[in-house]
Amino acid sequence: MLAACASLVVPIGSAWPAEPPPSLALIGFELVDDQNDLSQATENERRLALIHGLMNERLDRAGLYTMLDTAAAQSQIEKVRAEQAFVYRCNGCLGEIGAKLGTRLVAVGWVQKVSNLILNINLEIHDVVAGSSVLSKSVDLRGNTDESWSRGIAFMVRDMVERRQRNPRYGM
Repeated sequence: MLAACASLVVPIGSAWPAEPPPSLALIGFELVDDQNDLSQATENERRLALIHGLMNERLDRAGLYTMLDTAAAQSQIEKVRAEQAFVYRCNGCLGEIGAKLGTRLVAVGWVQKVSNLILNINLEIHDVVAGSSVLSKSVDLRGNTDESWSRGIAFMVRDMVERRQRNPRYGM
């Protein structure tokens, strides 16, 4: 009897295997430019790609999500952009993208550029199976530089990590 009970005791300091982070498909970031300044289009596209890469890398490295490659759904994403201009505004279109990528969590980001001084970065994570948003974040920027955009992503991810530490279901 004692031997049977002893085999059920978990040694102090050992932990149960951690649950792997959920998979997440980040569709990318889009620009909502209230100024519609076409002279900065190339620079804006480069910065959108920069923060997309940073967000993917930092979320994955922080262990919040297992980031997925979205290449398999790129034609669907482009179709939504062609039909609706912005993926973040689509109504129910993310379910098909999530299904194609084999994930229930799909994230869409956008940068709202009010001026070269006032911008904000937004991120929404949707549970496409439940049909609801599970996370909505925004960070305000002052200045339209690589550094300000990168710092915005760093702050957003750091805040997500801190909130997940307090609430293990945060953003899931």
